[in-house]
Formats: sequence, C-alpha cells, structure tokens
Amino acid sequence: MKLQNKIMPLVLILALIAGVAFAGDGDRIGTTGGTQVQIPVGGRTLAMNGSDIAFAEGVDALYWNPAGLGRMDGRFNGLFSSAKNIADISNNYFALAFNMGSNGALAVSIKATNFGEIPITTVDDMDGESGATYSPTFSVIGATYGRQLIDRVTVGFTTKLIYESVPRASATSIAFDFGIQYDNLMDVKGLGLGLAIRNIGQDMQYNGTGLLTSAIEEGESYDYYYYRTSSEDQLPASLEMGLTYMAGKSLLLSAVYQNNNTERDYLRVGGEMSFSDVAFVRAGYAFQLKDVQNPEAGESVYGLTFGGGVKFKISDTNIIVDYVFRPAQNLGNENLICLGVGL
Repeated sequence: MKLQNKIMPLVLILALIAGVAFAGDGDRIGTTGGTQVQIPVGGRTLAMNGSDIAFAEGVDALYWNPAGLGRMDGRFNGLFSSAKNIADISNNYFALAFNMGSNGALAVSIKATNFGEIPITTVDDMDGESGATYSPTFSVIGATYGRQLIDRVTVGFTTKLIYESVPRASATSIAFDFGIQYDNLMDVKGLGLGLAIRNIGQDMQYNGTGLLTSAIEEGESYDYYYYRTSSEDQLPASLEMGLTYMAGKSLLLSAVYQNNNTERDYLRVGGEMSFSDVAFVRAGYAFQLKDVQNPEAGESVYGLTFGGGVKFKISDTNIIVDYVFRPAQNLGNENLICLGVGL
C-alpha cells in the first residue's frame, strides 16, 4: 500500500477526534481571551473568507494553515499587511519565511493591534476629564515550520506568544497551530484537502498591580491592599476542514467547515479567478451555522469578503499586491492592503 493511502485515513481520524475535543459550548460564548489571534491576515486567503486551507502556501498561509509554508516557492518570502478594522482599530502584520530545501521552511511573524488613545477613567473621574490616555498593547509573535513529507502531503505547526497589557496589568499565553494539506484527493487532479487546528494553548489571566484595591477592613483604622483575582479565559480554539478544487490555472473553488470551542460554527466558501497568473479576482462568504441548543446566541457581523491582486516580476524578485474589502454591517467596513515579496 502506498504511503499516501496510509496517511489519508490517519488524517480523517485526527479530524474526527479533534472535532469532538473542540466542540462548541454555548455557555462559553463571549468568554474567550486573546481574541486578537482571530484577527485574520494575508490578502489572498482572506479575500476568499478563509475558505482555501488546502492550497494556501508561503507566508500567506501562516495564519490559515501552517502546512502551507512547506509549499513556498523560492528561497525567501516576505509579507506586510495593514488593515483598518471596525471602531478605528487597526492591525499590522509582518512575516518572513526562509526555504531550507529538503529540510522544510521556517517563518517568523508579528501581529500588532492598535486601539488608539483611550481616556483613563477612575472612580473619581468617570468621564476621563483629566485628559490622561493610554493605549493597550495586543500582539502575537509566531514561529512556524512547514515541510512536504511526500509529493501529496505537507505538514506544519506554529508556536505563538500571545501578549496583552493595559496600565499596570498584563496577560500572556502560549498557543499552537497544526496543519495538514493533502493533494490529489482520491486521485482527482486538482482536488485538495486541508486540516487546521488553531489556538490550542493555556488560558489567559491578567496579573499586575492594577488589580490591587485599597480598603479598610472592618474594625481597623488603616488601609490595606487586597488583590482581586481576574478570570482565567480559554483561547478561541478551532478545528477547520476544507476542500479546494483547482480547475486548471484559471479557476479555484473552495469550502471550509470551521468548528469553534466558544462560538457558533461556520461554513466558509470562496473562489479565485486568475488571469494569466498576473491579475486575480477573489470573493468569499461565511455562513454562521445555527445552534439549536443556543438559538439566542449572537450572530457574526462578518459575511462577505472580496478583493483582488496583481503579481509582477522585477529581475529575480516577485512582487504581489493584494487588496481585501470586508463589510461589517452597521459597524463600518474593513480594508486591508497586503504586500508580498518573494526571491
């Protein structure tokens, strides 16, 4: 029996086990920590609403499926993206990837979220009339390794440091992503299977002097500092399984089922049209699935995404510029510009 015929049942078994392990729980909706890990990056796959985790490759795949790093072309890939999110929140992302040949590929990435200046309010100054402000720090630093095991199977994993801080308090967590890509599924040329398990890690909990409260104990005449323990919140873990079909070099169609541990599940679909591998048009839609056990659970403000890109070559350098537009219903629109460089 061929090696790929042995690996395929293993992939499906892992998917079923993970689906049970990370099944959603309606009681935990809205209780996650480290939610900045869910802010999507990468222009190509985001324009298809994250529906292509089977053929995503290079630095664009780091967020969606780390196995795609093992499919990168060239010796070096770089990517920078800047997104304008809802409520004047912005998100910047930078990644570098290095191809080590038969030893696989290695990448590092940094994602930082900017909330702007927020007025400082206290018990004595609830309206922030003092004029003092602060800016929270929310960042994710990742290291990814990907490698092609055989001609049909590519695997990858990511280790992430998640960090949040507000004045005099902060929280840190370590999380992991795992991914598999399988080409020519059931010997159908152009049909690919992707599996990604994301954000598996320790709970987040804030600590710091900002959690100290001064109070006078009954019967005493002096102040004493009491430490208020903050909650421990799970990370927004998810399991995703997707199929992608590539019809020649001009059309790609994809779909992903996403199972979440602390929110409703999604079905994501999308497509890409390529014009001579120079210009690209992309679109996608995310259907948030009903939860019969929690019919009153809130709905996502995100659904449609679309965008495009151009690729051109200067000497031995490939330049890719992608644009993504993502409406957020009554909360405004998101715009993302992504610049990729490959040697």
